[in-house]
Amino acid sequence: MGRFGGNLALNLGTFGGVYIAGGIVPRFLDFFRDSGFRAAFEDKGRFSDYLAAIPVFLITHPHPGLLGAGAYLRQQLGFRLDATAS
Repeated sequence: MGRFGGNLALNLGTFGGVYIAGGIVPRFLDFFRDSGFRAAFEDKGRFSDYLAAIPVFLITHPHPGLLGAGAYLRQQLGFRLDATAS
């Protein structure tokens, strides 16, 4: 998965981050952290420095699609969530 993620980041010109969501990875978070994912992600020869600067995020929210849809709806309706909102 790390090699594929690195290839994808290179092909798409990613720089803001790679996000991994859903599936089985969130269930095995400790295993994923200790795996060789990051080393394989960065193992791209002359592009290693470029890939080393790209953060990888693991989405662990149980319903990220609904969370994103809610955020989008809030933006479209003009609602703000901050300390002064009631």
